[in-house]
Amino acid sequence: MNQKLLFLFLALVFGISVKAQLSDLHYLPPLKQGRNNQAIQQQAVYLSTPETTAFTVNVYRGTSATPITSFSISKTSSAVYNLPNGDNNITLVTNTNTGVILTNGGLRFEAPGGNSFYVNYRGISASQAASLTTKGRVAMGTSFKWGGIPNLGSHSSKSTSLGIMATEDNTTIDLTGYDPNCEFRLGNIAGGITADTYQIVLDANESFVFEAYLAQTAANLDGWLGASITSDKNIVISNGGLNVGRQAGSGNRDAAIDQPVPENVLGREYVFVRGNGTSATEFPIIIGTQDNTDIFVNGAATPIANINEGEYFEVPSSFYSSTSAGANMLVTTSNDAYAYQCLAGGSAVYTHGLNFVAPVNCLLPDRMDNIPNITIVAGTTLTGGVTIIASTSTPNANIIVTDGTGIVSKPSPVSVAGSPDWKTFYLPSLTGDVSVQSTGPIAVGFFGLNGARGLAGYFSGFDTVPNVDLQITGGGCLPGASLEIASGETFDAYQWFLDGVLIPGATGARYSASIAGDYYARVTR
Repeated sequence: MNQKLLFLFLALVFGISVKAQLSDLHYLPPLKQGRNNQAIQQQAVYLSTPETTAFTVNVYRGTSATPITSFSISKTSSAVYNLPNGDNNITLVTNTNTGVILTNGGLRFEAPGGNSFYVNYRGISASQAASLTTKGRVAMGTSFKWGGIPNLGSHSSKSTSLGIMATEDNTTIDLTGYDPNCEFRLGNIAGGITADTYQIVLDANESFVFEAYLAQTAANLDGWLGASITSDKNIVISNGGLNVGRQAGSGNRDAAIDQPVPENVLGREYVFVRGNGTSATEFPIIIGTQDNTDIFVNGAATPIANINEGEYFEVPSSFYSSTSAGANMLVTTSNDAYAYQCLAGGSAVYTHGLNFVAPVNCLLPDRMDNIPNITIVAGTTLTGGVTIIASTSTPNANIIVTDGTGIVSKPSPVSVAGSPDWKTFYLPSLTGDVSVQSTGPIAVGFFGLNGARGLAGYFSGFDTVPNVDLQITGGGCLPGASLEIASGETFDAYQWFLDGVLIPGATGARYSASIAGDYYARVTR
């Protein structure tokens, strides 16, 4: 006679190993600037790690299976990979190499021993600067939205770019959902791609670069923003403006780029910390991934906007808690959305940068260790600082910031309107290697300025609560009933419990129950 099986899933416990942008593998797809050396001339990649024992990082170009160089890095010994200037066809491509499949473009950074490290690309020219922090393995996915800043004004160097790298052979990639009046570069023809959709097929580590050259057509101002990039196998993308302007009728410009993560690791709650700019350069950009997405600011019950999939909304800077650097803003959405931040190193409209911002949640890492040489961009010295988002449950004394001078005194935190969970800090004028240690979740961004050259970067986040679906199969009766975690996600480890006691050997996604009781599972990733 079957016995009724009573299941009570009291909890699903997550033991999460949170590494944020720390990873053993990073991809840096190439991008395109409007004119050689106008957005970026000198450029370098900065490698850093919190690990105290030195390990090897191999650097690969394009599809080559042989490293072009290798570095040994540790917590006390970061590395700098100096690149050829301007359009080197590695990180920035020429006109000829735009809109075509490339086998020698882009970079791949890999630690053969499985060690975790950061990769931060920085570039500078006479009047512009940019930073891009790669997101490691979390950047790999099959569904993205093209992000960046609407490109205002006019200048022969203004353009927006999208770079794609495949991670597997025979990967089919589709670009859809952009303004049909957009025209993308094909070699020396600035408007050579005019189709309403575009498909490419790449093999592992091949790359492809789109450029929306602003002077080509009015649609290239923002018609690409929110376009869908989908694939049947994992890809990595980078995007942004090289150069991009924030003043209509002006040639003012700066470089603003970053690397996003795929849609399946986004969130709905974001905190932004204001930089040194004005209303023209200090604002969030929200891109919808689903129709009927409401956008709320600072805990308001009424949405400020409603957008559909692929649409975007600039949240006015007036919603920051003040007009001063270090002010903050809370933005929540009814569906998962992309969140970018335009912020500036100085008050001039041509000193802005771009950050792809992580959603806030309790799974953010508790350390950022470290941003190497925060004031140095490919040989040029800037002033630099960081912004910190931290849990209100973490005592201020437990958040420790260090730079090249030692422990840095923090200002008082700024509370976040509409959220009892988060507070923010703004620390300018830092030098050397910068680390932030905490006993609770944090997110860290950085910024820099030298004359007309401003840049921004983001070093934290992009771990979210997994969507776990618990199912009972076999009718829910004994014998023959099974418990299963069927979320579509793969975890590093599983452990089942009965009545609060660990079940020896029950370490798979499925467990066949033999007695009635209260069951729960702990998963780790």
